[in-house]
Amino acid sequence: MVGGRGGGGGAGRRQERQALMVAFAVALLMGTAVYFRIWARQSSDPSFTVDDREELRRQFERANLEAMDESAEWRMKYDTEFAKNKQLQDELRKAKASLSSSTRRFEVLQKEKEVLKRQIETMKQQCNCTVSSNLTQV
Repeated sequence: MVGGRGGGGGAGRRQERQALMVAFAVALLMGTAVYFRIWARQSSDPSFTVDDREELRRQFERANLEAMDESAEWRMKYDTEFAKNKQLQDELRKAKASLSSSTRRFEVLQKEKEVLKRQIETMKQQCNCTVSSNLTQV
């Protein structure tokens, strides 16, 4: 399960980040456009009173603060996911290194096992020869 996550997840996260950045840029441009439209309307329309302008400014500031809070929240989520991903990548790297080391050790032990089998066979043959020669002498 961890291997599947680490293998192909990088491209999906990159696309997700790019989509998030594009959405953020579009929201920023739309906010700027709304601000300039309000500004243009205020400066060209004398029917706006100072109170109307102040109310619009407060609404804009409130919307701006909400957008900043949401942006900070998304950044915190991104940072959390990034930290989790980094930790999983480290664990995966350690697991692969451990597996590689264990595989090499297993191969060495298999070779040693074969050598010991040959030595046992040789000893059995020598033992049989010695026992049979002792029997013939008696």
